[in-house]
Amino acid sequence: MKLITSLIGACVMSICFQTNAQDEVFSPNGSIDFTQIFYGNAGKYKTSEVHPSIAFNYNFLPKWSLGVNWDRSWNLYDYKGLENQQNNRYSIPLVTLNYNNGNIENTQVNWSSSLMLKYQNSFSQDSQTYAMAQTSFDLSSYLPSSEYIKATQFALTPLYIYGWNSEGSTAHSNTVGLSFLSNWELPANFSVTLNAYAFREWYAGSFVLQNEDQTYKNANYFMILAYLNYNKTIYEFNDKTQLKFNFIGGMDPWIASNKKAAWSPFLLSNEMYEWVGPTVTEGNYKNTYNLFTLPQLNLSYQLDKSLSVSLFAQAKYSNQVWGSTEKDWRVQPQGGFSLSYQF
Repeated sequence: MKLITSLIGACVMSICFQTNAQDEVFSPNGSIDFTQIFYGNAGKYKTSEVHPSIAFNYNFLPKWSLGVNWDRSWNLYDYKGLENQQNNRYSIPLVTLNYNNGNIENTQVNWSSSLMLKYQNSFSQDSQTYAMAQTSFDLSSYLPSSEYIKATQFALTPLYIYGWNSEGSTAHSNTVGLSFLSNWELPANFSVTLNAYAFREWYAGSFVLQNEDQTYKNANYFMILAYLNYNKTIYEFNDKTQLKFNFIGGMDPWIASNKKAAWSPFLLSNEMYEWVGPTVTEGNYKNTYNLFTLPQLNLSYQLDKSLSVSLFAQAKYSNQVWGSTEKDWRVQPQGGFSLSYQF
């Protein structure tokens, strides 16, 4: 009996020691990032706007983190609803709770989950709120790698989205889907992102789809996002100052549906890389795409180990019309600055 008591005591002491050791090892940390981007016009299309955004990320437990983001934008011209004008007057706050379990048991499958709440206010009669839950199983560790290609992400991610009109007419939607998310490292500072999404939406109220002949209360979608990335340090002025060239381009996105209408599901805008999409959505369609390139020059300065600042200039080349047709590829100048603080 004394032996059992001693063993139990030793186990309790061991557990307490390990817990305390973990507490000492882990220290809550995070970052605050502010980015200010100015967008110019894309040829004859009025797309000029100012877009500040702030992102707060906080790792409060070893496996848990919280993200709070707010995007705000204003038109830099007098928007009158004309065909060649893009209305970019938005306020979009969102909160995301993330959980990263790490590998499941004795496997190399990394399991993570997230819950996001996003509010979209376009300062019109209606505004929307969306709640998205997803859980991801990353299998990249099982894939072979070489000096030519390495998978850094190869994940299957079931998801569910519930959306509703928080202001204006009564409406709501339900979305169930499965996404495949992948990233691949290539030689010479190149990488490829390839994501695919298959999902179904059900609509009620003013969210329903319609064309000239029919009204739809549900629709199936298949979407692909495909990007080529390149990053290169052009010049190091000193150990704190660098000039970099960054490039991204590809499909943002290609998307198809079994219903012909002027649809725009939430997952489309939420997953797109670029804040600014095509100016004109034309007609009714069953598939469409946005094809873009975005080269950037970025000058960064590390003030200390916690604070950094950067200036950037970039130019986006993309189609300004999508929907029943894709056309009018134009250049849109962009530029801005960012501040990042790590704690």
